[in-house]
Amino acid sequence: MKVKSVTTTVWCVFSICLSFNAFSESLYVTNSQELLSAIKKAHQQKLVKEVIIAPGLYSISKRLKLSRNSFTLRSETSDPESTVISGGASLEESDADVLIDVSGSDITIAGVTLQHARRHLIQLRAETDSDNFTLVNSVLRDSYEQLLKVSAGNTSFYSDSGTVLNNTFYYSKGIGPQYYIGGIDAHRAVNWKVKYNLFKDIASPADKVAEHAIHFWNNSANNKIVGNTIINCDRGIGFGMRDRENQNSGGLIAENLIVHDNPAHPFADVGIVLESSPYTRVTNNRVFLYGRYPNAIEYRFERTHSVEISGNKVNKKITARNGGAALLKGNIKLVR
Repeated sequence: MKVKSVTTTVWCVFSICLSFNAFSESLYVTNSQELLSAIKKAHQQKLVKEVIIAPGLYSISKRLKLSRNSFTLRSETSDPESTVISGGASLEESDADVLIDVSGSDITIAGVTLQHARRHLIQLRAETDSDNFTLVNSVLRDSYEQLLKVSAGNTSFYSDSGTVLNNTFYYSKGIGPQYYIGGIDAHRAVNWKVKYNLFKDIASPADKVAEHAIHFWNNSANNKIVGNTIINCDRGIGFGMRDRENQNSGGLIAENLIVHDNPAHPFADVGIVLESSPYTRVTNNRVFLYGRYPNAIEYRFERTHSVEISGNKVNKKITARNGGAALLKGNIKLVR
């Protein structure tokens, strides 16, 4: 592990640079043990603002816990495939249940590939009031549950103002390992932005439908889901869940492309769904589904009201279910 000092541009071996610790901004790591040590040191020395990871494969068997505030974990390069943090040689052989456990605020993860966890690749904790999380230019693939989880616990806290930008979420076998998987699954998330990401093959092999590629629910509000591409996922984008109070309020789902054309996925479902999600706008999306499911966009339950669904291009129905209400305008259904 190396230390980069604010007072010099020279990289130096950590063991002979202890005198610079008070001025350190960055720690540079080249192997798994250095990565674990650097995370620990960054929590002990708050002036360390980031850990920079050299290209390579970093195998870990336990969580990287990011519980401090104002910290960045990033790769040295702009190519996330060059820097891989892995919980095992394969998903079936994974040792770590969660790769990165975030309970602090103002945390950024950038330019890395995360793979192979028994539960989630990233778990962000709304229950600890973790705000201003950023995930950018990264790859998340092959977890046994959700790829990015925002958990809530039994608290009144929220995760505010997260940003998920220009990432790829997928299952490398073209289908998931079980049904309880998802791309982003967020509880108690407010004012998040999910933009220009790619989601692929988040699909159940058996039993029942997988979770959504993008799902905000359980006291979430005012989130913006814009410009994402969702390919061959069982369900595309969801706000809210079932006929329950305080599921989701407000928010924008706009300019996303959702396509499903893989007949090998047995549970292909709806492209966009609002469930107990009032005051939401769904606009200028393209939803093209080629399986048996009849609906491209659904708005469900009486708690879904004051909704606008406009300017969308679809090849299946836009429809109300269970008493949902919406203003429909300028939508185009294309002939298959």
